[in-house]
Amino acid sequence: MDIKELRKMTVTKLREHAKQVTDLQGVIGMEKEALIEAIAKAEGIAYEVPPKDVTTISSIKQEIRALKKQTEELLASSKEAPKVKRIRRKIKKLKRLTRVLAHKAGPKEAPQPSAAPAAAAPAASG
Repeated sequence: MDIKELRKMTVTKLREHAKQVTDLQGVIGMEKEALIEAIAKAEGIAYEVPPKDVTTISSIKQEIRALKKQTEELLASSKEAPKVKRIRRKIKKLKRLTRVLAHKAGPKEAPQPSAAPAAAAPAASG
């Protein structure tokens, strides 16, 4: 069994597999990715963190932009409060989804400060 097969399994199947094959403890409270990592470690399978799905996040953000335009049009033409309310609620859910996806992908790498401003500072003081 490899990581791809483990990721295709449901959480319930992963828990059963962890109990039967690897005798892991505490699998009931684990999330899917934690289960996959624990099973991989117990079975000696190489585990790697899944890459960030940038295409999904960017497509969600495009959908948010389109919904915002639709909201502006509705507010400008006529005041249809129920439609606007539904659209705003959908935007809120999509924003939350992008945050969840970004969080699951892991922390961003901090941008490295460039050496040029640091080198220019001592020259200006002298």
